Amino acid sequence: MIAKKTAIKRARGAAALAKYIASAKEKGEKLDQFWLSNCKAGDGIDDLDTAIAEIRATQALNSRSKSDPNYHLVVSFAEGEKPDIDVLKDIEQEFAKALGLEDHQRVVGTHINTENFHMHIQFNLVHPETFRMHTPFRDFQILQKTAAELEKKHGLEVVQGRGQDNERENRKARDKEANSWEQSFSGFLKDHKSELLTIHRDAGSWEELHEGFALYGVELRQRGAGFVFRDIDSGTMEKASAVDRLFSKKNLEDKYGPYCKQDRLFDRTKPKTKYRRRPLDPRLERHPAWKRMTGGHTGKRVSWRRFLEQQAGVDAEAREALELQKSYLQIISGKTPQKIRTRQIRSRKSKGMSR
Repeated sequence: MIAKKTAIKRARGAAALAKYIASAKEKGEKLDQFWLSNCKAGDGIDDLDTAIAEIRATQALNSRSKSDPNYHLVVSFAEGEKPDIDVLKDIEQEFAKALGLEDHQRVVGTHINTENFHMHIQFNLVHPETFRMHTPFRDFQILQKTAAELEKKHGLEVVQGRGQDNERENRKARDKEANSWEQSFSGFLKDHKSELLTIHRDAGSWEELHEGFALYGVELRQRGAGFVFRDIDSGTMEKASAVDRLFSKKNLEDKYGPYCKQDRLFDRTKPKTKYRRRPLDPRLERHPAWKRMTGGHTGKRVSWRRFLEQQAGVDAEAREALELQKSYLQIISGKTPQKIRTRQIRSRKSKGMSR
């Protein structure tokens, strides 16, 4: 099987995406199975309208996050392969569990077309009880690992075209993240890969492409025999084709013609988002220890990892953050994390770093 996060321009928003899954409007397709998970409205297609209202009401209770609260996963099976409903529901639940979305509301539909049977899963990223938004980190690796495990578990055919060859990793970026426990520019681009691909798909010229990329604080530049993504603020660069092969020089010039550099300045004061310093575990960006490390320290810049390891012995906040960060690293590496007893920590007025 192949599991991919995807975005559909005409199905933006909880209602549009749910109805897209339920209607199977693509040419040659028809809806096969449909169910709802973790929705109080019910679990069948007759409950869809009520479930949509429930999902939208849940999302409205999170006013802090400005990101899209809908996550669309497509699981495709080998040609001629059509698992039983019990297997499909187990696959849906296992992907939800692996992504940290087991308790979240989901809309699920399987579509039959002329080639491959496939399943759509819509996740509401806002938790139905805490109303916190959970965005899966490094979901590509999670999806690939889970797909391989489920193929083995259910005796499904291995679909060629999935693996490291399709998702090239930047070793230097991996080393930075391993040594600092902070997100690299490469990691930021991978997190927003689907949005960048949507911009590429919709753009009709180099100017429109440049303008779209500027909304994410990046620009595309020619370098050597290819292209690089460059962070506008810091100047950090990443090979464009390492993010996705569709960003290779050949593919881009086949669509837009010979490269044209950005010929005008875009408003850089209002990007949707941009690369910034943050911990590998995005939840810890709101932790008091992170805020203390990044707020007002004028000495030599200290990495998140070094700060935690230095402070954990003398500071309770740093010790808790260290345990949470290690637990997160175990989760994304596929290991079972140790249980951590967390407590409510109130931010305190700090006179500086603990020593």
